[in-house]
Amino acid sequence: MLRRVSFVFTILFVAHCTASANNVVLSNAVINGNAIEFSISWENAWNFWQQRGSHDAVWLFAKGKAAKGEWVHIDFTIESGKHIAMPPLTIEVPLDAKGVFVFNVAEGTYNIPETQVVLVADANLMAFTDIRIYAIEMVHIPQGAFFFGDGASISSLADTAGDPLLISSEDAINCALWSIQNANAVFPPTPLPHEIPGNYPKGFNPFYLMKYEISQVQYADFLNTLTYVQQQKRTAVQPSFPQGTFAMVNANQPDSLYRNGIAIKQPGIPGHTPAQYAMDGNANGIFDEEDDGLHRAANFLNWADVSAYLDWAALRPISEMEFEKACRGHLSPVAGEFAWGTDRVTNANHPVDDGTPFESVSDVPEEGSGLANHGNVVASEGWGLRGVLRTGFAASEGTERVESGAAFYGAMEMSGNVWEYTIMVAGEGVLFTGEPGDGSLDSVGNANETGWCNPDTGNGVLLKGGAWSSTIAEVGAWRDLAVSDRFYSHIKPTQRRNTTGGRGGR
Repeated sequence: MLRRVSFVFTILFVAHCTASANNVVLSNAVINGNAIEFSISWENAWNFWQQRGSHDAVWLFAKGKAAKGEWVHIDFTIESGKHIAMPPLTIEVPLDAKGVFVFNVAEGTYNIPETQVVLVADANLMAFTDIRIYAIEMVHIPQGAFFFGDGASISSLADTAGDPLLISSEDAINCALWSIQNANAVFPPTPLPHEIPGNYPKGFNPFYLMKYEISQVQYADFLNTLTYVQQQKRTAVQPSFPQGTFAMVNANQPDSLYRNGIAIKQPGIPGHTPAQYAMDGNANGIFDEEDDGLHRAANFLNWADVSAYLDWAALRPISEMEFEKACRGHLSPVAGEFAWGTDRVTNANHPVDDGTPFESVSDVPEEGSGLANHGNVVASEGWGLRGVLRTGFAASEGTERVESGAAFYGAMEMSGNVWEYTIMVAGEGVLFTGEPGDGSLDSVGNANETGWCNPDTGNGVLLKGGAWSSTIAEVGAWRDLAVSDRFYSHIKPTQRRNTTGGRGGR
């Protein structure tokens, strides 16, 4: 028996980008017994396995709506041979089978034509009244040694001589051999532990990383599968507020959206019916239009919001060591460097095709300078755009790593746009073991992973990468966008800020 299934498109129509997967399209879907059959295609896929062990991929996972109305995660079978991906694609099934990675194994860059995929579920799919498949673009970060710290950034980590640390295994680390370099004198950093355990993810082993920061439409899609009670926890306003109310704002400044357009499309009924959320970035009361900013980075997210999203998507947070590995690769550090590997940056301040899937900027990066959405060099001159841009905004066909602001393996906006949450090598962070989420949340909407940092306190969580309001001073001073900067290691990120968002990995 065949039955049609709906898709949630969270990454459609992203502008062309060298070494990135764009325009991911899922189509022609049917349910056939306990199998979901559909087609997938995308443009500018890439595989540089032979050059540097990296490739792009798409993380696919599914949710089903049960008869009583609740959405549940659908596990796939662990038997990889039962899943089908027609050439040129292949499927990688993780041990928990909470989703699958789909990618092309051929070396080079190419467009993936419409290709059939069959995913077999463990659950009885006929028991669901609706099924949604979600797709998130990922980058594979390969196994290998790298340098941690740059020897200059505020509160960055170094050896006892003040030099960057070579991370060459996942073995436990004796922190008596480490030091905190250029410590923040205003806000003392969290002290280092005696030891970093062997099961803390240090970035040497391979992992997958979201190519982009969580977008606003991705977060709205997430909200639309939660109960009313869970939505209360994961938004800034009550789900019962009137249609058109913006959901992720500072409650004390309801008109200060900072380019966040997530709004209530259909109010919920307290304790009964959840709200429905959509995008209204142009604030005209018409939802999900092309210029509503669907693909802008989601801001106003606190640690509990980001960890809940990652648990729901069966992903996980990344450690601060993994963050630096993803930015720097195997290259030697440059003092004060940003994610694209130089210490120079050009501010992205003038949007073009504003709010659309093609949103970019007219600003042109200077030679040797990456393009990033951040505050002006001198705060008194203004804060630039005062809000977020589309994920991947600086990349276009023909742009290289530096000018597009890309990290070493192809992840975007790891410097600028929104601050990102990582798990630090201090405090409760050292208890993190890198276990992925199970696709489910607790009854109030928090991540239910006991090995992750506490959603209510944020102890052990570190903000990295800077944001749209971050100013840039000389190397060794206020330089939020710098890869190794740990200026805010003292902050417990429980507050929703107009500058905070995030991404995860697996």
